[in-house]
Amino acid sequence: MGLSHKCRVFPFAFSALLCLMLTLPCSAEAADLARIRSSGTLKLGFSTNTPGLLTQEGQKINGFAVELMGLIAKEMKVKTVSWKKVATQEGLLKDLGAGTFDAVFDARLPQVLSDVDQSAPLGCTGGVLFARPGGPSTQAGLKGAKIAMTTNDPYFNYIRNLPFEKNVNVFPTSDKGLLAFLLGSVDVLLLDRFDALKMYKKVGPEKLQVSPLLWSQPMYMVVKSGPDKEVTAAINAALKKIQANGTYAALSKKYFTQDVRCTE
Repeated sequence: MGLSHKCRVFPFAFSALLCLMLTLPCSAEAADLARIRSSGTLKLGFSTNTPGLLTQEGQKINGFAVELMGLIAKEMKVKTVSWKKVATQEGLLKDLGAGTFDAVFDARLPQVLSDVDQSAPLGCTGGVLFARPGGPSTQAGLKGAKIAMTTNDPYFNYIRNLPFEKNVNVFPTSDKGLLAFLLGSVDVLLLDRFDALKMYKKVGPEKLQVSPLLWSQPMYMVVKSGPDKEVTAAINAALKKIQANGTYAALSKKYFTQDVRCTE
């Protein structure tokens, strides 16, 4: 899918976030690799719980991103990683600018930000079709299918702009949409990749199928911009090694049953 589809994936107003990034405090120093190694801890922040990827349950933060960044930190010669959840994306970016975090990661951050460095993608999210085996698995397969959506679904514009007549059933919550699917009153749900894979892992391929991504939304580690970009470079080098030696694929399949790296 082109950029226009990516922009329609999350129709929230990101302008406030972009404006915030333009006014981040200038007094905070960019993350410095030597300082991080000396402290022994890579301090990371996030704001959105994403199934399997990164979630906080009580005091425990876990998920694919937690294990992946632990491996990356080891390659960077940093002893430990700390994670902290922030209530909002605005607060997350403000804390990054203030130096509270060395880097932040969140599946819902805008793709374009000012005054920051972005790592190579840690993985890709995006929209997928959640159906029964043999059900719709491509955009063309949605023609004539009964599609479940939820009120204010961020993917509504994608469905609305498909070049054929749609049969869309709108539900007040995702749980009610899922129930309708399980009861057989709809053929397919359009879901975020990680939401779909969470359910798929529980139920299995005998009863469900998850399509390839209809569009890709890369997810980056975001670091406050510095002149030498050494922290970003170290993250990228470690990620490249982990992906090349098979560790990334094994970890990804542990959480999601498939490799979630970006392929574009």
